[in-house]
Formats: sequence, C-alpha cells, structure tokens
Amino acid sequence: MKHKKSLALLALVAVPSLIYSTPITSASAADTSTHAKTAYIYNNNYYYNSNVQNVIQLISNINDTSFAFQAYLEAAIKAYNALTETEKQYVTNYSTLSNHQQTRVNYRRLAAQIEAKLASVDSTSVNYYQNVIETRDWYNTLNAAQKTFVSAETQKILTSSITPNTSIDKVVNKIQLLNASRLSFHKDVAEARAEYNALRKFSNVYLPTGIEQLLLDAEHVVTMDKAAAKEVENAIAALSPKTSTTHDVQAVKTAFEALTPVQQQLVPNVWILVDYVKGKYKLPAKGNTIKTPELSDSAAVPGKNTLMSKSRNTYKAKINVADSENDNERFVLTTKANMVVIIPPLNTLVNEDFGVMDIQLTRNLNRITFQAVLNKMPAKFEANIEIILENLPENSSIVQINDFGDHEPVSYTVNGNQYIIETQTSGTFQIVRN
Repeated sequence: MKHKKSLALLALVAVPSLIYSTPITSASAADTSTHAKTAYIYNNNYYYNSNVQNVIQLISNINDTSFAFQAYLEAAIKAYNALTETEKQYVTNYSTLSNHQQTRVNYRRLAAQIEAKLASVDSTSVNYYQNVIETRDWYNTLNAAQKTFVSAETQKILTSSITPNTSIDKVVNKIQLLNASRLSFHKDVAEARAEYNALRKFSNVYLPTGIEQLLLDAEHVVTMDKAAAKEVENAIAALSPKTSTTHDVQAVKTAFEALTPVQQQLVPNVWILVDYVKGKYKLPAKGNTIKTPELSDSAAVPGKNTLMSKSRNTYKAKINVADSENDNERFVLTTKANMVVIIPPLNTLVNEDFGVMDIQLTRNLNRITFQAVLNKMPAKFEANIEIILENLPENSSIVQINDFGDHEPVSYTVNGNQYIIETQTSGTFQIVRN
C-alpha cells in the first residue's frame, strides 16, 4: 500500500501542469481546450509552448532600420494576434512590439512630411529644381526602414535625375529686369537667386560680367528695406494708449509715410497705427505729460565751434534739444579732416520732440555719409544743413546716393576749393571726379 502511494506522488511531480496550469474558467475554457496550447509557470521559471516561443522570436527579429522592418513587424503582429489570451500573457517582450508599432507611426508621419515638401512647389515653378534637391537631401538622411514608408511615386522623383526649369539667358534677363520700386521686388529677387542657385548646383555656370553684382545689389536693397520697415514696426509696437501722445502717433505716422511702398508692405502691424491715427484710443494730451529729457553734458554749444570726436573714419557730436536750450543760434561742428558741418538753429527743427540729437559724419574714400537722429528718428530741418568739404579737386562734382544705390542730384555750391552740400536731413553723398 505504501508503494502505491509513492507511485501516485511521483506521477503528480512528473506532470506539474496538473498542479500549476492556469485555472480554466468559463471565459477561457475554449483557449485551453488542449494541453499543447497551455503556457504555465513552475518554480518561478517560464515554460512556453511553441506558439509563444515563436512570437517572442519574431519580435526579437524586428530591426527598425532594416528595409524589411514592415514585413517583420506585420509577421510578429499577426502571430501575436493568433495567440490565446492566456498565451499572450507570457510574451515577455510585448513592450518591444508595442514600441515598434509606435515607431511605424513616426515613420509614416516623417514620410508624409517629405511628400508634403516635395508637393509644396509645382513642377513648373522656377523653384521646383531647388525644392527637389532639398527634399532629396532630406530623404537621403533616412534609414532603409524609413524610406520604405515614402510613396513609390515620390521615391521615383527623388532618385531620378532632374535639371532646372531655367537657363542662363532666363536668369540674366530676370536679374536685369529687377526693379526696386515694384511691389513684387522682394519676390522677384528671391526667384532670381533661386534660379541662379539651381543653375550653379546643376553645372558650373557663370553669369556675364556685372550681372551677379546686380543681383547682390538688389539683395542689399532687400536687406535695407527690411531694416527700415522693422524700425517702423518697432515704433508702432512701442505706442501705448497710456503714455503715447498724439505727437508720438504723428511721428510714427510720418516715419511710416516716409517708407517706400515696397517697405510699407513689410510692416505687419500697420493696422495698429491706423487705429491710433483714427482716434480709437483716448491719448493723454501733450501738455499734461511731463517730459524731462536726458540731456548730454558734452553737447555742442550753439553759436560756437565744437570739435567732433573721432572714431576711425567717423566723427560724432551731440546736440541737446529742449525748451531750455538756445534755439536761435546755429551749431558749427568741425573735424580735423577738412570737413565742417553746420546745423541750423533748432527753431527750424521739424521734429517736435526733446532729447539728444546724435550727429555723425563718416568719410570713406569719396563717399560721405551724414546722419542726424533724434530719439531714434531721422531729424529734419526747415533750413539747410551745410556740409563743407575742403581741398577737393576743381573738376569734382557731388551726387546723392538714394536708398536703392542710385545717383540723384543734390544741391551744393562751390567756393574756391570748398564744396558746400546743402540738405535738410540725413543722406549719403558721392564725390565724382569728372
């Protein structure tokens, strides 16, 4: 009898699933209908049937940088979904499978972005070639798995040879027709640069002499336009219903109107200025605003000669503008470089503001640049500012350079070897040897 009990105990030890198999409930009875499909634990060690082991191996085989990423991922998902609910509990690397599924979502999103960029420029556009090159460079940074998510049509375009939709003659003509007064000037310059860059990337072409400089000059004008517009944009942003007066609004309005039409369209907050001009806000009266200007202790003295300070080729001076200052005498600003600036009396100053006027005179070879700025705004006088240049050759003449780099006539007189430029505001002037 004792021998039979030992055999029975041995049988139970030899078949651990009889003791440790997952309990069969009415909900899982169908899943565990056969012993071959049961996964179980014994002494804290995992024992899997072939279905579970197969899924674990399929997940381990997935490589998210491989060309076969999608195929391996789909195979693993299909095998996992075929497991019973009990078997799924013993897939120990399921989190890896879940991470790969999220990676697939990210790869699809990346591919959509690349396709959207390629489609953002029409194939007939002058910028199409450049856009394809940029998109191709992006596409080439992808790994093999990521590339499989890009559509076959897009891949065909990005892996095929392509030539620009332009020619040297077309680029030259476009550059020569650039006009800084056209409202589309900035767009025209950008398109001309894009076409030229496309040609240079396709082959080592060179433009005729002087043509590229025309493009560079146009781009410089674009930069100046943006800078001028930005100043007015900042001035508009600085307006406040609590502290700005009608005088402040008028000053900003004047600055905006001084911009060219091309520059004006670059001021995004102009409608805020319109609201101020139309009286949308009740502003404090100028008489009720106590304004104490911060004046300079080293400012030029009206009615007397003042030597301007020097920094390289630039000479500087300051003029105090306030009710307390003498506004009936002119300022004589001298330099040690045969240049003198005479500023008219402050009662002829158009700017109705207080503060320190900064005067700057720069000479670079035959180019003279004069600036008079009051509270970050160009100062303007009703009378003439005189810039006296001495020891110039007798056959010299003087022209003014406008914002577009073009030469314009300027009023000046000649007295012996002195040339006296007359202007009412800041400007750049060129000495021309005839």
